Amino acid sequence: MKKEILAVENIEKSFDGKEVLKNISFTVYENEFFFILGPSGCGKTTLLRIIAGFTQPDRGRVILNKKDITNLPPNKRNIGFVFQNFALWPHMKVKENIAFGLEIRKYPGDFIEKKVKEILELTKLKDVENLYPSQISGGQQQRVSLARALITNPQILLLDEPLSNLDAKLRDEMRSELKRIFKETGKTMIYVTHDQKEAMTLGTTIAVMKEKEIVQIGSPYEIYTYPRNFFVASFVGDINFLKGKIIEKIGEILKIETEEGLFYAKYKRPLNSENILFCFRPESITNKGENLIKGKMRDFEFLGNLLRLNIITERGNLFKIEILPKDFENYRNGEDIVFSIKKEDVILLEE
Repeated sequence: MKKEILAVENIEKSFDGKEVLKNISFTVYENEFFFILGPSGCGKTTLLRIIAGFTQPDRGRVILNKKDITNLPPNKRNIGFVFQNFALWPHMKVKENIAFGLEIRKYPGDFIEKKVKEILELTKLKDVENLYPSQISGGQQQRVSLARALITNPQILLLDEPLSNLDAKLRDEMRSELKRIFKETGKTMIYVTHDQKEAMTLGTTIAVMKEKEIVQIGSPYEIYTYPRNFFVASFVGDINFLKGKIIEKIGEILKIETEEGLFYAKYKRPLNSENILFCFRPESITNKGENLIKGKMRDFEFLGNLLRLNIITERGNLFKIEILPKDFENYRNGEDIVFSIKKEDVILLEE
């Protein structure tokens, strides 16, 4: 049975009369990489600051290891925090920045030296330990920030969009480093981001936020494959859709009428309305599915390992489909395209 580390219960917060968090509740378990994913302005950083103790909620509780810490100051919570802007001391060398948290806690010098050595090895910063922050790269600065938070052995580690100030190549490198450090330490982490790629590649659990509320919690696979609504479906990846109406149910198969014709979908979960969105991912196309769609290729985007084709139908509906580059010789702009989707790959959402 998984051990509960953190429980957030019915958190609400307003600033100047504007509600920014509404009835937020979730549980984080031991050794979990928990992501809070949402667009800018949805309240995710405020939520993280409430967990850390930098901001007080108007209502609700924060429970850490069965203890109510809602009113405890940040330095009494045993929670690590990695800031978006690194927040390193510019006058201190790398090893001094890392040791700072232990020094203010009055640990003995030999203990501090031992822990600094261990954390330098873990974060691969041994070669730059005697340099100042201004002398190292952005990726190394981020690792120093991470090392400084880890060295105090917090019960959980909070990360506030830690890769947003890095370029694309460094972000990819740091994602790999974070995954390695998570596996090697087993530390429970809560990570705030608006980048769905970070959440999908690193997270064990994702809480998707929209306008001050959590709208779905699940594994990356569950969030992507079984989105609860159209916001989640479109936020965690590209999605094609048509408005439709369920006109018949045959066992576990639904017959759906759309302006592009009749389609079929496998019944996966209860729907409260006959008016639905018939959705599918760009990679879900096949030439052996039950649901045929015809159109013309308008243009394409080269994504490296994939080609994304933009297909326009006679009725003006635009669909994005993805194929392997080696198959591209079969497609040309303006040519007729026929593709299909298996009924099992259809995502049905209420309109």
